[in-house]
Amino acid sequence: MGNLDPRNTTEFLLQENNRLVTNLISASGGGSATNSATSTVASISNAAVQLLAANGNRVEAVVFNDSTANLYLKLGTGATQSDFTLILKPQEALVVDKYSGDIYGIWSATNGNARLTETS
Repeated sequence: MGNLDPRNTTEFLLQENNRLVTNLISASGGGSATNSATSTVASISNAAVQLLAANGNRVEAVVFNDSTANLYLKLGTGATQSDFTLILKPQEALVVDKYSGDIYGIWSATNGNARLTETS
């Protein structure tokens, strides 16, 4: 995943093979209560796609790779298959906590969608 700053307050959870794997990049705890949730579907592409725009009110985001292809996900702009934060394998989900910036993705093949839920 590259060089990670341990002072970064980004925390994310990755579900792999029906078990929850926690990747913690911060020692800070818990999120806030949410008032609303918005769900969208992003169509698969072999070019970088903005899955979620920056949102200062975001409490949490869930990304589900509803595809048979790997999703190269980037916290930031312009994901590529060589410049990404992590890879979501087919049918994996990611919960992004304490990150309000852009989230981009690109797939290894064009088959399926990303299902997104953002709470604020």
